[in-house]
Amino acid sequence: MLSLKEAASWPLTNRLLCAGLLGALMAAAVYVAWLAGLGASLQAAQEEEARLRAAYRLSRAKADRVPVLREQQRQAGAALASLERQLPRQQEMADLLSSINQAGLDRGLHFTLFKPGPALPATQPAHYVALPITVQVRGGYHAIGAFAADLARLPRIVTVHELALVAGNDGVLTLDAVLHAYRLPDAAELAVQAKLPPVKMQPLPVRRVVVPFAGSDYDAAGLPDPFGAAVLAVAATQNAVAAPDLKRAREPLESVALSEMAMVGSVQHAGRLSALIQAGGRVHVVAMGQHLGQDHGLVTAISEQGLRYREVLQEANGAWRERRGGIDVQTGKVLKPVIVEAQP
Repeated sequence: MLSLKEAASWPLTNRLLCAGLLGALMAAAVYVAWLAGLGASLQAAQEEEARLRAAYRLSRAKADRVPVLREQQRQAGAALASLERQLPRQQEMADLLSSINQAGLDRGLHFTLFKPGPALPATQPAHYVALPITVQVRGGYHAIGAFAADLARLPRIVTVHELALVAGNDGVLTLDAVLHAYRLPDAAELAVQAKLPPVKMQPLPVRRVVVPFAGSDYDAAGLPDPFGAAVLAVAATQNAVAAPDLKRAREPLESVALSEMAMVGSVQHAGRLSALIQAGGRVHVVAMGQHLGQDHGLVTAISEQGLRYREVLQEANGAWRERRGGIDVQTGKVLKPVIVEAQP
């Protein structure tokens, strides 16, 4: 029996057979290791193929959506162009503010505050500039609703924010709100926007079917006024004054708002003290008992420090109420040459 310890003394034939068997075993081990590497490469190639197939299907789906996306881009461009046509330029904003004010006056509302503020700075490149307008309006519930509808019908875009509606102690509703009027940016504002960092585009939202609004007319006038009971209860506790004489001839200063008048001094006229009121580029001599302002204002007292007046306003419930106020002398004001007119 052959022993490995005596392998050197084996016959040549046995030694050759043993060497061949050892070589075959080594070749088999190398072959098995090579097959394992091929298997790993095959698995990696199959995973890469699956990834590429998924990417291909995703790209194919995106390619199929290209016509839809182009149509959405066309619709967005058309909508943007339509909205830009509703945006005035800076020099047209005065007309827009006048239209907003006139819309309230046409509904019988009284503006106690109409204060345009500075344009809101853009935090990102935008196609518009927003101009906030703080307003306080007094009147009836349905008149305020109709005023909001009139704002929606304006040819320019105006939105309502921070709306608050309360019934006052005098029985009249007061609307506090901030209106936003929009305009196109000017060259300086465009230059500032160009320096802003780019905004990451968000994906388009899922398109929903929206039923268009048939119109902006206020059609709730027949519904009950939710503030009606409170307004009537308050009004019943207050004494109404007599209605003014609507047929009397109006005096010149009754066409000018009190906010546009300024008292610049006083003068002794016909043995009594009269006020010098500057309005519309002229200085008018106003005596006691004369009318001024757009709400049947009557001058009740004149002194060297100012004048006092009494107005009569018609409230939402039809009653006439009295309001008192005054115009103080503007001291230290340099007057331009004007024409002094004495009222009859």
